[in-house]
Amino acid sequence: MRARWLSGNKVGGVSETADGIVLRPVEVADLREILGELDEFWDERDMAFLHQALYVHEFGETSVLAQEHGEILAYLLGFVSQDGGGYVHAVAVRRRARGRGLARRLYERFGELVRERGARSVKAITHPDNAGSRAFHETLGFSVALVEDYSPWGGARLVFRRELDAA
Repeated sequence: MRARWLSGNKVGGVSETADGIVLRPVEVADLREILGELDEFWDERDMAFLHQALYVHEFGETSVLAQEHGEILAYLLGFVSQDGGGYVHAVAVRRRARGRGLARRLYERFGELVRERGARSVKAITHPDNAGSRAFHETLGFSVALVEDYSPWGGARLVFRRELDAA
């Protein structure tokens, strides 16, 4: 049974903000819908490989989806990693919904969820050419480091880290 959606409150992992945006856990059906509209979230980049059902089955409680009037506007797939920190695996915002602060809201909710599970920090990675991601993470207070050979193909990645505020 799905929890009730109450304005400004969190019930069963679901919350609705004053502007009508619902934040809730990601479900497998959501992944199917996202994969059917991948270009709406990732433009021309083929990022289907990031959307494995295991992220919902195993880490669904820490993956967050933003929805308005039943439409998926944005999502974040993330989990508590083996080092005990929160790890953002993928985050995307529908093309027409960009600029509304949705990714920031997803990161805030993810931070709450992983903090509840003992995490004290959050980490994310991206390709060094992704200037938008770098600017976004730096705006949120993440530090950034270029890590050579992060990828098995010898590719460097930007690694973002931020300590979580104490609860």
